[in-house]
Amino acid sequence: MRVVVAMSGGVDSSAAAALLKEQGHEVIGITLRVWGAASKAQCGSCCSPDDIDDARRVAEALGIPFYVANVEELFKERVVTPFVQSYLSGRTPIPCVACNEDVKFGFLLKRARALGAKLATGHYARVEDDGGRKVLRRGVDAAKDQSYFLFTLGQDELADVVFPIGHLEKREVRAIAERHGLVTSAKPESMEICFVPDGDYARFVEKVAGPQPGGEVVSTNGEVLGTHEGVHRFTVGQRRGLNVPAQGAPRYVQRIEADTRRVVVGPADVIARERFNLLRPKWVDGAAPTGRKLQVRIRHRHLGTRGQVVVNGDGHVEVQLDEPAKAVTPGQAAVFYDGDVVVGGGWIL
Repeated sequence: MRVVVAMSGGVDSSAAAALLKEQGHEVIGITLRVWGAASKAQCGSCCSPDDIDDARRVAEALGIPFYVANVEELFKERVVTPFVQSYLSGRTPIPCVACNEDVKFGFLLKRARALGAKLATGHYARVEDDGGRKVLRRGVDAAKDQSYFLFTLGQDELADVVFPIGHLEKREVRAIAERHGLVTSAKPESMEICFVPDGDYARFVEKVAGPQPGGEVVSTNGEVLGTHEGVHRFTVGQRRGLNVPAQGAPRYVQRIEADTRRVVVGPADVIARERFNLLRPKWVDGAAPTGRKLQVRIRHRHLGTRGQVVVNGDGHVEVQLDEPAKAVTPGQAAVFYDGDVVVGGGWIL
């Protein structure tokens, strides 16, 4: 078959392209340019001109056509701007999900289909057929599993998506790249958001949105404990950098009130929640899994806790956990699993 591979310039997408070529498919490499050359200082993994050069060199080594698509405006509109606005609103965003939904499996999948091709990426996840429907599963390598970031994919997208390395462990992926002599075989991974490679989200927000007003850090009963330099510097569950006197039990951010610029802090038991609502839920099969007990992951590295989805009479989707979970953070995703199968997810309100 004809397959377009989203080549980031990293080892995972490089190995994915190599595997597909080995299997005899017609492979086309496409890299997305999300930042211009003048923005190189902002770029990390999968964004910089150097990464584009690496992807081109891999394509040359594999003997496949290679193209670069400029999506700077789309990336800014759908990923960067919502990222900044979320922090300013007291939420903690996950830009990788937005990038997957609107850029990789939106823009790029459309391009692949126009070429009569499937779309392949280097994600550690699996797509399988099950009686005429598509099933999205965790990647075999638990330490690298990226299925959490793919919950927005439905049956339409999964019909034309391929994850060539989802059944492999990381060491096997590097071995494939080494076997083909690819320049990315030993390339280190970036653990940060690609457009904030130094991990300083607050500084990035201020660079885009300008200096932000400060406010008060208060206790759950309204007592003023200190001041802060902007709500974008905090996330629910945060303990360090609160700028309050150290006395008694450790304090954690309980909630962020962006309108009043107040950061409310309290002891650990205050930040535990067993109920919360979901914004813009997406279900792989198209329907909410009401009445089923599932594993709920409230952040990428969360192991999961048992819970269920309830659709209220007003149409709101509520998550009810069997046990309270700490740091249920607005802006993060709650993703639901039945074993290793991704059922769907949504954004925590």
